[in-house]
Amino acid sequence: MMYLSTTHTIMRNIYGEKRKYTVEEAVKALKKAGYDRIDISLWVLSARGGIIESNNWEEEVLKIAEACRENGLPVYQTHGNTASGKDWDDPEYDWDYLTMTNLRNIKATAMLGAKWMVVHPMNLPRDPLYSARKAREANIKYLAPYIEEAKKQGIGIAVENMVDFRNWRRRYCGGDIYELIDLVDTIGDPSVGICLDTGHANLAGIECGAAIREIGPRLKATHINDNHRNGQDEHLFPYFGTVDWKDTMKALGEIGYEGDFAYEAGSQRIPDISREAWLAYTAALGRNLMEMA
Repeated sequence: MMYLSTTHTIMRNIYGEKRKYTVEEAVKALKKAGYDRIDISLWVLSARGGIIESNNWEEEVLKIAEACRENGLPVYQTHGNTASGKDWDDPEYDWDYLTMTNLRNIKATAMLGAKWMVVHPMNLPRDPLYSARKAREANIKYLAPYIEEAKKQGIGIAVENMVDFRNWRRRYCGGDIYELIDLVDTIGDPSVGICLDTGHANLAGIECGAAIREIGPRLKATHINDNHRNGQDEHLFPYFGTVDWKDTMKALGEIGYEGDFAYEAGSQRIPDISREAWLAYTAALGRNLMEMA
Protein backbone atom coordinates (compact mmCIF):
# COMPACT_ATOMS: atom_id res chain seq x y z
CA MET A 1 0.00 0.00 0.00
CA MET A 2 1.25 3.44 -0.91
CA TYR A 3 0.58 6.61 1.05
CA LEU A 4 -0.09 10.04 -0.42
CA SER A 5 2.50 12.56 0.69
CA THR A 6 4.15 15.80 -0.34
CA THR A 7 7.10 17.89 0.70
CA HIS A 8 5.98 20.66 3.03
CA THR A 9 7.39 23.23 0.60
CA ILE A 10 4.28 22.85 -1.56
CA MET A 11 3.04 25.28 1.10
CA ARG A 12 6.02 27.62 1.27
CA ASN A 13 5.81 30.63 -1.01
CA ILE A 14 2.75 32.88 -1.01
CA TYR A 15 2.33 34.41 -4.44
CA GLY A 16 2.53 38.20 -4.30
CA GLU A 17 3.64 38.30 -0.66
CA LYS A 18 6.98 38.37 1.14
CA ARG A 19 5.78 36.21 4.04
CA LYS A 20 6.16 32.46 3.71
CA TYR A 21 3.97 29.77 5.20
CA THR A 22 5.31 28.16 8.36
CA VAL A 23 5.81 24.40 8.51
CA GLU A 24 2.99 24.22 11.04
CA GLU A 25 0.64 26.03 8.64
CA ALA A 26 1.61 23.59 5.91
CA VAL A 27 0.91 20.57 8.12
CA LYS A 28 -2.57 21.78 9.01
CA ALA A 29 -3.48 22.69 5.42
CA LEU A 30 -2.18 19.43 3.94
CA LYS A 31 -4.10 17.33 6.43
CA LYS A 32 -7.27 19.22 5.55
CA ALA A 33 -6.59 18.67 1.85
CA GLY A 34 -6.53 14.90 2.36
CA TYR A 35 -2.88 13.89 2.46
CA ASP A 36 -1.83 10.80 4.42
CA ARG A 37 1.72 11.88 5.28
CA ILE A 38 4.15 14.75 4.89
CA ASP A 39 7.78 14.96 3.74
CA ILE A 40 9.74 17.56 5.73
CA SER A 41 12.41 19.24 3.61
CA LEU A 42 15.30 19.56 6.03
CA TRP A 43 17.30 20.86 3.08
CA VAL A 44 15.21 24.04 3.14
CA LEU A 45 15.41 24.23 6.94
CA SER A 46 19.21 23.86 6.71
CA ALA A 47 19.70 27.17 4.93
CA ARG A 48 21.90 29.73 6.65
CA GLY A 49 19.91 31.32 9.44
CA GLY A 50 17.37 28.50 9.35
CA ILE A 51 16.08 26.15 12.01
CA ILE A 52 18.79 23.49 11.70
CA GLU A 53 21.64 25.97 12.18
CA SER A 54 20.09 27.51 15.31
CA ASN A 55 21.19 26.64 18.85
CA ASN A 56 17.67 25.46 19.72
CA TRP A 57 17.22 23.36 16.58
CA GLU A 58 16.07 20.29 18.49
CA GLU A 59 13.32 22.28 20.19
CA GLU A 60 12.17 23.61 16.81
CA VAL A 61 12.15 20.12 15.28
CA LEU A 62 10.08 18.85 18.20
CA LYS A 63 7.54 21.61 17.52
CA ILE A 64 7.20 20.37 13.95
CA ALA A 65 6.89 16.78 15.17
CA GLU A 66 4.16 17.81 17.59
CA ALA A 67 2.27 19.66 14.84
CA CYS A 68 2.39 16.52 12.71
CA ARG A 69 1.12 14.39 15.58
CA GLU A 70 -1.66 16.81 16.48
CA ASN A 71 -2.87 16.87 12.88
CA GLY A 72 -2.48 13.15 12.29
CA LEU A 73 0.02 13.63 9.46
CA PRO A 74 3.00 11.30 10.00
CA VAL A 75 6.45 11.87 8.50
CA TYR A 76 7.81 8.89 6.54
CA GLN A 77 10.68 10.55 4.66
CA THR A 78 12.72 13.74 4.84
CA HIS A 79 15.22 15.43 2.53
CA GLY A 80 18.72 16.09 3.83
CA ASN A 81 20.92 19.05 2.99
CA THR A 82 22.97 18.94 -0.19
CA ALA A 83 25.29 20.92 -2.39
CA SER A 84 23.78 22.15 -5.64
CA GLY A 85 25.30 21.17 -8.98
CA LYS A 86 27.79 24.02 -9.23
CA ASP A 87 28.76 23.89 -5.56
CA TRP A 88 30.76 20.69 -6.05
CA ASP A 89 33.30 22.66 -8.07
CA ASP A 90 33.35 25.71 -5.79
CA PRO A 91 36.62 25.76 -3.78
CA GLU A 92 34.96 28.12 -1.28
CA TYR A 93 32.02 25.81 -0.54
CA ASP A 94 31.58 25.12 3.17
CA TRP A 95 31.72 21.34 3.42
CA ASP A 96 31.91 21.44 7.21
CA TYR A 97 28.54 23.21 7.30
CA LEU A 98 27.02 20.60 4.99
CA THR A 99 28.28 17.77 7.18
CA MET A 100 27.18 19.45 10.41
CA THR A 101 23.66 20.14 9.17
CA ASN A 102 23.22 16.66 7.71
CA LEU A 103 24.28 14.95 10.94
CA ARG A 104 21.69 17.11 12.68
CA ASN A 105 19.20 16.29 9.92
CA ILE A 106 19.62 12.58 10.54
CA LYS A 107 18.75 13.05 14.19
CA ALA A 108 15.90 15.37 13.19
CA THR A 109 14.56 12.67 10.86
CA ALA A 110 14.45 10.25 13.78
CA MET A 111 12.86 12.88 16.04
CA LEU A 112 10.13 13.37 13.43
CA GLY A 113 9.43 9.65 13.44
CA ALA A 114 10.47 9.19 9.81
CA LYS A 115 12.08 6.07 8.38
CA TRP A 116 14.18 7.47 5.56
CA MET A 117 16.26 10.56 4.82
CA VAL A 118 16.87 11.27 1.15
CA VAL A 119 20.33 12.49 0.14
CA HIS A 120 21.90 13.43 -3.18
CA PRO A 121 25.06 11.60 -4.24
CA MET A 122 28.14 13.79 -4.39
CA ASN A 123 30.26 14.77 -7.36
CA LEU A 124 34.03 14.76 -7.31
CA PRO A 125 35.05 18.43 -7.15
CA ARG A 126 36.90 19.97 -10.09
CA ASP A 127 37.40 16.59 -11.78
CA PRO A 128 38.13 17.21 -15.50
CA LEU A 129 37.08 13.66 -16.39
CA TYR A 130 34.25 11.49 -15.16
CA SER A 131 34.75 7.95 -13.94
CA ALA A 132 31.84 5.90 -12.60
CA ARG A 133 34.32 3.84 -10.59
CA LYS A 134 35.92 6.89 -8.99
CA ALA A 135 32.50 8.41 -8.34
CA ARG A 136 31.33 5.21 -6.64
CA GLU A 137 34.41 5.11 -4.40
CA ALA A 138 34.03 8.80 -3.54
CA ASN A 139 30.36 8.38 -2.67
CA ILE A 140 31.00 5.37 -0.46
CA LYS A 141 33.40 7.57 1.52
CA TYR A 142 31.05 10.59 1.42
CA LEU A 143 28.01 8.64 2.61
CA ALA A 144 29.82 6.58 5.27
CA PRO A 145 29.43 9.00 8.23
CA TYR A 146 25.79 9.61 7.33
CA ILE A 147 25.06 5.89 7.13
CA GLU A 148 26.82 5.31 10.45
CA GLU A 149 24.81 8.04 12.18
CA ALA A 150 21.58 6.93 10.52
CA LYS A 151 22.02 3.41 11.86
CA LYS A 152 22.54 4.82 15.35
CA GLN A 153 19.31 6.80 15.00
CA GLY A 154 17.38 3.84 13.57
CA ILE A 155 16.64 5.36 10.16
CA GLY A 156 17.72 4.66 6.59
CA ILE A 157 19.46 6.67 3.88
CA ALA A 158 17.81 6.80 0.43
CA VAL A 159 20.17 7.99 -2.31
CA GLU A 160 18.43 9.98 -5.04
CA ASN A 161 18.89 9.60 -8.77
CA MET A 162 20.25 12.76 -10.35
CA VAL A 163 20.49 14.15 -13.86
CA ASP A 164 23.32 15.35 -16.06
CA PHE A 165 22.35 18.99 -16.44
CA ARG A 166 23.73 19.49 -19.91
CA ASN A 167 23.88 23.28 -19.79
CA TRP A 168 26.47 22.88 -17.00
CA ARG A 169 28.40 20.42 -19.20
CA ARG A 170 28.99 18.21 -16.18
CA ARG A 171 28.28 14.55 -15.52
CA TYR A 172 26.47 14.00 -12.25
CA CYS A 173 26.90 10.82 -10.23
CA GLY A 174 23.58 9.01 -10.09
CA GLY A 175 22.34 10.32 -13.42
CA ASP A 176 22.55 6.74 -14.64
CA ILE A 177 20.16 4.38 -12.85
CA TYR A 178 22.53 1.41 -13.14
CA GLU A 179 25.31 3.50 -11.63
CA LEU A 180 23.07 4.32 -8.67
CA ILE A 181 22.03 0.69 -8.27
CA ASP A 182 25.70 -0.34 -8.35
CA LEU A 183 26.52 2.21 -5.62
CA VAL A 184 23.76 0.96 -3.32
CA ASP A 185 24.53 -2.71 -4.00
CA THR A 186 28.23 -2.15 -3.33
CA ILE A 187 27.42 -0.54 0.02
CA GLY A 188 25.28 -3.61 0.63
CA ASP A 189 23.47 -2.36 3.72
CA PRO A 190 19.68 -2.81 4.17
CA SER A 191 19.53 0.66 5.70
CA VAL A 192 20.61 2.17 2.35
CA GLY A 193 18.14 2.36 -0.54
CA ILE A 194 17.13 4.51 -3.47
CA CYS A 195 14.80 7.47 -3.89
CA LEU A 196 13.46 7.85 -7.42
CA ASP A 197 12.94 11.42 -8.58
CA THR A 198 10.64 11.10 -11.60
CA GLY A 199 11.57 14.57 -12.83
CA HIS A 200 15.29 13.83 -12.75
CA ALA A 201 14.71 10.55 -14.59
CA ASN A 202 12.63 12.27 -17.26
CA LEU A 203 15.27 14.95 -17.79
CA ALA A 204 17.93 12.27 -18.14
CA GLY A 205 15.94 10.61 -20.93
CA ILE A 206 15.02 7.67 -18.70
CA GLU A 207 11.53 6.19 -18.73
CA CYS A 208 10.37 6.19 -15.11
CA GLY A 209 8.54 2.86 -15.33
CA ALA A 210 11.63 1.11 -16.67
CA ALA A 211 13.77 2.68 -13.94
CA ILE A 212 11.37 1.54 -11.22
CA ARG A 213 11.41 -2.03 -12.50
CA GLU A 214 15.22 -2.09 -12.45
CA ILE A 215 15.43 -0.53 -8.98
CA GLY A 216 12.88 -2.99 -7.61
CA PRO A 217 13.01 -3.58 -3.83
CA ARG A 218 15.78 -0.99 -3.44
CA LEU A 219 13.12 1.72 -3.91
CA LYS A 220 12.43 3.21 -0.48
CA ALA A 221 11.19 6.73 -1.28
CA THR A 222 9.93 8.83 -4.17
CA HIS A 223 10.03 12.43 -5.39
CA ILE A 224 7.07 12.73 -7.70
CA ASN A 225 7.18 15.58 -10.21
CA ASP A 226 6.99 16.28 -13.92
CA ASN A 227 8.74 18.38 -16.56
CA HIS A 228 8.91 18.84 -20.33
CA ARG A 229 12.33 17.17 -20.73
CA ASN A 230 13.60 20.54 -21.92
CA GLY A 231 16.66 20.87 -19.69
CA GLN A 232 14.73 22.52 -16.86
CA ASP A 233 13.99 20.76 -13.55
CA GLU A 234 10.53 22.32 -13.47
CA HIS A 235 9.04 20.38 -10.53
CA LEU A 236 5.55 20.36 -12.05
CA PHE A 237 2.66 18.21 -10.90
CA PRO A 238 1.87 15.01 -12.85
CA TYR A 239 0.40 15.46 -16.33
CA PHE A 240 1.76 19.01 -16.61
CA GLY A 241 4.86 17.62 -18.37
CA THR A 242 5.84 14.57 -20.41
CA VAL A 243 6.36 11.73 -17.88
CA ASP A 244 4.44 8.55 -18.81
CA TRP A 245 2.32 8.30 -15.66
CA LYS A 246 0.36 5.24 -16.75
CA ASP A 247 3.50 3.12 -17.03
CA THR A 248 5.09 4.75 -13.97
CA MET A 249 2.17 3.78 -11.77
CA LYS A 250 1.96 0.31 -13.31
CA ALA A 251 5.62 -0.23 -12.45
CA LEU A 252 5.14 0.89 -8.84
CA GLY A 253 2.36 -1.68 -8.54
CA GLU A 254 4.46 -4.40 -10.13
CA ILE A 255 7.31 -4.06 -7.65
CA GLY A 256 4.91 -3.83 -4.70
CA TYR A 257 6.15 -0.42 -3.58
CA GLU A 258 4.73 0.43 -0.15
CA GLY A 259 6.36 3.75 0.69
CA ASP A 260 5.21 7.29 0.09
CA PHE A 261 3.95 8.58 -3.22
CA ALA A 262 5.50 11.92 -2.35
CA TYR A 263 5.20 15.02 -4.47
CA GLU A 264 8.29 17.17 -4.76
CA ALA A 265 6.61 19.91 -6.73
CA GLY A 266 7.04 23.63 -6.38
CA SER A 267 4.81 25.96 -4.42
CA GLN A 268 3.48 27.24 -7.78
CA ARG A 269 2.08 30.69 -8.53
CA ILE A 270 -1.05 30.16 -6.46
CA PRO A 271 -2.47 33.05 -4.42
CA ASP A 272 -3.37 32.39 -0.82
CA ILE A 273 -7.10 32.72 -1.53
CA SER A 274 -6.92 29.76 -3.93
CA ARG A 275 -4.48 27.61 -1.97
CA GLU A 276 -7.08 25.38 -0.27
CA ALA A 277 -8.76 24.47 -3.56
CA TRP A 278 -5.39 23.88 -5.23
CA LEU A 279 -4.22 21.54 -2.48
CA ALA A 280 -7.48 19.59 -2.66
CA TYR A 281 -6.93 19.18 -6.41
CA THR A 282 -3.36 17.91 -5.95
CA ALA A 283 -4.53 15.40 -3.33
CA ALA A 284 -7.32 14.12 -5.60
CA LEU A 285 -4.83 13.83 -8.46
CA GLY A 286 -2.51 11.77 -6.27
CA ARG A 287 -5.34 9.46 -5.22
CA ASN A 288 -6.30 8.86 -8.84
CA LEU A 289 -2.71 8.08 -9.76
CA MET A 290 -2.27 5.63 -6.90
CA GLU A 291 -5.42 3.81 -7.99
CA MET A 292 -3.65 3.14 -11.31
CA ALA A 293 -1.02 1.12 -9.44
